[in-house]
Amino acid sequence: MKRTLLLWISPLAVALAFAPLMQAGDAPVLSPTQARLYDRLTHELIAPCCWREPIAIHRSQESLQMLAEVEQLVAAGRSEEEVKALYVSQYGERILADPPGRERTWLYYTPVLLFLTAVALAGWRLRSLARSPAMPKHSVSPELLARIRNETES
Repeated sequence: MKRTLLLWISPLAVALAFAPLMQAGDAPVLSPTQARLYDRLTHELIAPCCWREPIAIHRSQESLQMLAEVEQLVAAGRSEEEVKALYVSQYGERILADPPGRERTWLYYTPVLLFLTAVALAGWRLRSLARSPAMPKHSVSPELLARIRNETES
């Protein structure tokens, strides 16, 4: 009985011991620097199936294939610019999450300019209100004052 149990457990133990190696297959092992580059690239490339999410997040067949390709390219020693250029030549600049040359700096300056304009207009309005003459005091005729005093005294 021990012998049959041992015959069943031995192949199972060997299979479990080599399972990580069999599962890895052709997956290259990345150095820490390459792993950071891989992570950066997979967050900067958009999935070409729907153009909505980076390939690091999206789980379509195309994005999974791109993940494997990027991993192989990074393991082969390709630089970030080379990998991006490869995908830009294949899909166009739309593949990049942040395309070069399309900085929207006006989005940063517009709120500041609107705020400064509002402050300037408020200051101008307050100055114009301060310069305007106060409401004129109506002079009351002495006869009316005498009449009011007489009525309040009685």
